[in-house]
Amino acid sequence: MDDPRDPMTASLQHRLSLWLSMFIMVFGVVAATASCFLALHDATESQDAQLDEVAGALSRQAFESVPPDRLPKDSEEAENRFVIAPLGVAAGTRNPRLNFVLPTTLADGLQTTTRNGKEWRVMVGRDSEGRRFAVAQTLSARNEDAVSSALFVLIPLALLIPALLVAVHVLLRRWFVPLHALSLQADRVDRSNFAALPDQDVASELQPFVQAVNRLLDRLGTAFDQQRRLVSDAAHELRSPVAALTVQADNIRALANTSELQERVTALRRGLDRMTQLIDQLLGLARMQETSHRKMQPIALDTVVRAAVESVLPLAKSKHVDLGCTLLHAVQIQGTQPDAYALVRNAIDNAVRYAPAGSAVDVSLEQKMSVAVFVVEDCGPGIDPDDLVRVFDPFVRVLGTRETGSGLGLSIAKGAADLMGGAIELGNREPPQCGLRFTYRQTIA
Repeated sequence: MDDPRDPMTASLQHRLSLWLSMFIMVFGVVAATASCFLALHDATESQDAQLDEVAGALSRQAFESVPPDRLPKDSEEAENRFVIAPLGVAAGTRNPRLNFVLPTTLADGLQTTTRNGKEWRVMVGRDSEGRRFAVAQTLSARNEDAVSSALFVLIPLALLIPALLVAVHVLLRRWFVPLHALSLQADRVDRSNFAALPDQDVASELQPFVQAVNRLLDRLGTAFDQQRRLVSDAAHELRSPVAALTVQADNIRALANTSELQERVTALRRGLDRMTQLIDQLLGLARMQETSHRKMQPIALDTVVRAAVESVLPLAKSKHVDLGCTLLHAVQIQGTQPDAYALVRNAIDNAVRYAPAGSAVDVSLEQKMSVAVFVVEDCGPGIDPDDLVRVFDPFVRVLGTRETGSGLGLSIAKGAADLMGGAIELGNREPPQCGLRFTYRQTIA
C-alpha cells in the first residue's frame, strides 16, 4: 500500500511521470529487441541475396578458376569478400585455413557447411558449360556485418527514449502548473476571502471539481455571513436591556440602606458588568469577522499600545497588578486602527485578568530589523501545552482558573492578527519565571 506521506507516491504528477517512464522504457526495450531481430534477419537475407547475385553473374560464363587478382590475400580479406572456387578444387589462397576443397556432393543452392573449423555460407551454381562452382563467405563475417547493421538501427531508439523521458517530465510539469496555481489560491481562502477559484485555464476533466469547490466556497461564505450577522444582531439586541438593568441596579443601590441589599445589588452589578463585557466582545468578534471596507494604512503601534494600557489600568489597580511598559519604541505597521487596538487591548486585558494579585504584567514594543515585536508577559498560572492552540478558538476558557471571562479575547486578537498579516506566538515563560508570554510579530513594509 502506498504511504500517503511519501511525496513520490502521493503526488499524481510523480505517479504519472513514473508510470509513463516505465511504459516508455519497457516498450523501448521491446521495440529495440524487435528492431534488432528484424535488422539481423534483413541483413542475413541481404547477404544471401548477394551470394545469389554473384553466383548468377558467374553462371553466365565459363571459367576454369578465379583469376588470382580476385582471390583474397589473407583471412581478414577473405572474411570481408567472397571465396569463389569450383567444387572439388582448392580455393588457391595463401592462407591454409581458407585453402579448402568443397566436396562435389554439395547440392545446388544456398547451404551452410563447416570447413577448417569455420562455418561457411555457400551458394552452389553452374557455369555456362555446366560445371559446378561455389561462392562462399564465413558466417562470422556475415554475423559481424549483420550486428553492425542492427546496432546502427538501434541508434535512433537510443536517442528517442531519453528524449521521450525528458519530454514527459517537462510536459507533466507544464500541465500541472495551473493545478498548482489553484492549490495556492485555495490556500489563501479564509474567513476574509471566499473568492471563487478560476476555471478558465483548467483542464476539462478538472472543471467539475473546481466548480464543486466554488459552490462549496459560496455556501461557506453565506454561512459565515449568517453567523456573523447572528452574533452582531444578538449582541445589539442584548445591549439595550443590559444597559437598562445596569441603570436600575444603580438606582436601587442609591435608595437601599441595608447592607444585605447593598451586597445583593453589588453582586447583580458584577453580573451585569460581565454581561456588558461579553456583549462588547461579541460585537468586537462580529466586527473582526466583517471583512469589507477595510483599508490598510500606516498605524502608530506605540500610540495604540499606550492607549490600551491606559484603558486596562483600572482593572489592574482593582486587582493590585503592576501594569507597565518596560520598552516602547516608536513603531509603525500596516493595518487598521480598530484591528490594532483590538489585538493589543485583548492581549493586555487577558494577561491582567489571569495575573495573581501583587504580581506584574510587563508590556514591550520594539522594532527588530524590519519586524515589529509586541510582547505581553504575566505571572499567572500559564497554560497547559496541549491547550496553547485551542485557546484561540471562540468561547474556549482554560479550566482550573477562578477568573471569569467569555473566552473571546484571544480569538479576537488572533482574528485581528490574521487580518493585518501578522503572527501570534503564545507560550509559557521559561523557568524559573512563571506565567504566559504573548508575542505578536508583523513585518514592517
